[in-house]
Parts: sequence; structure tokens; C-alpha cells
Amino acid sequence: MAATATRDELLDEARRTWRAYVQSGTDEDYVAARKATTAAQKAGISLEEIRNQ
Repeated sequence: MAATATRDELLDEARRTWRAYVQSGTDEDYVAARKATTAAQKAGISLEEIRNQ
């Protein structure tokens, strides 16, 4: 995700990657989900917001 991503883009990416991980269960999807979640949290997005899809 680009450094200039908006809050909504970060939130969407975090949600999308977690859904992909839940469906696949692969290590690669887990790493992508963690990376997206960390970026979202650094932007002030809570885990609760990410979970509330």
C-alpha cells in the first residue's frame, strides 16, 4: 500500500487481507493481513474497526 493511502483505503485493505487469510489459512495471506493491519493501526485505525466489516 502506498505511503499516501487514505484512511479508507487502509481500512479496506486490512479488511480484504484478513478475509483472504480466513478463507485460505495460508502463511502468505497471514503475513499480508498482519502487514495491512499494522499500516492501518499506524494510521489510527483500531482493530475493532477492522473487525466490524
